[in-house]
Amino acid sequence: MKTKFFCNTYRVLDKTSQFIIVEVVQKGSQDPGEIVFRVFLFSIFTKIETWQWLEKKLGSITWRDFSQERYIEVLEKRAQTHTLYTGAFQSPGPKWDYQETYKNHLLLLQTVMDNDLAGKLRKFKRMEEAYAYIASFPSMGDFKAYQLLLNLSYSSVINFSGNDFVIPGIGAVSGLAKMFGKSIENAARVDPNIRIAVIRYMMETQQQHFCRLGLQFSGLGPNRLPMELADMEHAICEVDKYARKAHPNIVDNKNGRLELRRKWTPSNDPYPATPVFPDAWSHAQRNITRRCHKVPVVQKRWAVENIVTHRVVQGRTECNVHWYGYSSNSDTWEPVETLFEDTPEIVNAYWKKHFGKCYSMAHL
Repeated sequence: MKTKFFCNTYRVLDKTSQFIIVEVVQKGSQDPGEIVFRVFLFSIFTKIETWQWLEKKLGSITWRDFSQERYIEVLEKRAQTHTLYTGAFQSPGPKWDYQETYKNHLLLLQTVMDNDLAGKLRKFKRMEEAYAYIASFPSMGDFKAYQLLLNLSYSSVINFSGNDFVIPGIGAVSGLAKMFGKSIENAARVDPNIRIAVIRYMMETQQQHFCRLGLQFSGLGPNRLPMELADMEHAICEVDKYARKAHPNIVDNKNGRLELRRKWTPSNDPYPATPVFPDAWSHAQRNITRRCHKVPVVQKRWAVENIVTHRVVQGRTECNVHWYGYSSNSDTWEPVETLFEDTPEIVNAYWKKHFGKCYSMAHL
């Protein structure tokens, strides 16, 4: 077990989370758009070495100076000798213009930024609303969207309680199956949200069970903070990994993973020397819990590549839209007002090119 890779009970104390807080969120411009750009870019790869390579080759990483071509050039060179992505979980990209996943991920990054992701996130009143919007983009699976949301929660762009909402990843699903056996799988057939309910129950009753078992749990920081929902999900995932070796006879029939492939070696230079909490955690809104007990319905959105042309029908302006990953046969006519709400930068770019000014809600 000492040579295997395990994570901290508290997600915020993991090395990668600490790096996000110090080097990605709190370093650089604190403009919401710039923060969201940096966090999204890091979360694509979730690999510290890839981020450091980008900084080394590009200098300060900003949305203002973002160029797909330049980033592709830098990452293409890196990909020849190194892995760009984390080995902790899969990160499939959208099936768009390129064969290489990282190039399509950069297109996705451009798309979400053109859709004013930061502005959208700041308007949401509930955590699950922000999650549903992030998950609506191509290739953003349930757990990937949740992890991005947690990374963004280290910033002041969104201010929700850590006990609002949780999405169980594949590791936590497997861990719950090993803890509760077939009963939880049977229950999930009746109630697909039962795993969320169990994780919330475990979070809310953790101190009760520590007392029952005679455990002195240290808690987080000087205030001995209890585990939040994301921490409990995180810990259940570690139960799955631990059980693979400690209890190999307990098998999750759905995933059936028995090996621990990732190796761990002690570091003589731990990062960071002293863990930090995000500055944003002091925001008063984070003390208000807005519970969500189920996975919200996610409507996958098509991503706008460009506006081909426009027309006026009965006094109403419509745009002919070309969508990423689709042929011109799939181009559609969309009301410009609706399109502007979703992709203001693309609409403004088209209007500047054809009319010399940004779009306004006034008729042409």
